[in-house]
Amino acid sequence: MPINLAGSGEALDGSLPTIFSEFKMLRQETGVMRSTATRMDLNPHEGASKNVNNYGRVIAFDVADGVDITQAQSLADTTTTYTPGEVAVQVILAGSTQRRVQDPQLLERTGKMLNNAYDLKEDSDGTAQLSSFVPIMGAANDIIGPGMVTGAAARLGIGNDRTNPEPAPGPWFTVLHPLQTHELLARIAVFTDVPTGTTTHVPTTGNTNDTLGAGAGSRMGEDFMRRGIGSLGTFAGTTIKTDANIAVDSTDDASGACFSQEGLNFVSEVEPTFAPDTSDQSMRGAVELNLWGSYVWGLYRSSNYGVELLFDASLPTS
Repeated sequence: MPINLAGSGEALDGSLPTIFSEFKMLRQETGVMRSTATRMDLNPHEGASKNVNNYGRVIAFDVADGVDITQAQSLADTTTTYTPGEVAVQVILAGSTQRRVQDPQLLERTGKMLNNAYDLKEDSDGTAQLSSFVPIMGAANDIIGPGMVTGAAARLGIGNDRTNPEPAPGPWFTVLHPLQTHELLARIAVFTDVPTGTTTHVPTTGNTNDTLGAGAGSRMGEDFMRRGIGSLGTFAGTTIKTDANIAVDSTDDASGACFSQEGLNFVSEVEPTFAPDTSDQSMRGAVELNLWGSYVWGLYRSSNYGVELLFDASLPTS
């Protein structure tokens, strides 16, 4: 079990011999997916899983006046089960480390780092759900455009079913990788009337009808150029959010989604619990820092309440 020591050749060798004016921690993307999900709690003594029951559809018929109704129908239900699992992160700081390092707030900062690590995994687990919505709009190497977001929103408006429309309940969210939302911005606030070239903000593959002309609303375009995609807010009835934790595959593509909040569930069994342990006297002042919790992400009616958005997420280079 690794114990963090300070000194030459140790894990914290830079914190011992030099006096620093400031210590910083890396920033990580966290908390995006929780804001888009429906939260459910699995309370003590409620079992190992959260079960959500959904009743099916019944149909009304025309009947002739005075004739007995003979179209009695059977009810059907479907159970969706969510089973949380435990997640933990641990760091051990030796007593000598806490005495010798130049950072008197090392213990406090380490606690924050544990919390950040937990939040990062929680958010990453949430983004991993987006590729499980069906159907898929877009394809590998396609460049996203505003028409794809409006199209996905239109599908939510009928629950992906033209025969038996089932409008997805609001609110609706569209979560994309930052390398996709910049493409969306470039296609809404175009810099020329007829874009040319081969860089990714130009519609070189697929969806070429998404490019807007120069008269598409200059105030909106100017706001995008000043403040970026955050100024878009709600577009086509969905709130646009970016999440850097969406995985990009080996061919530079990533799966976001347009979905109803009811279509993404976050079940919390135990919220993150911080538990420092100094009980082992043989470790001479060492503190074992533990942070753990229990949760699970899951989709609800994935074929009706969400649409996967698969598009290019390559790095801009020119």
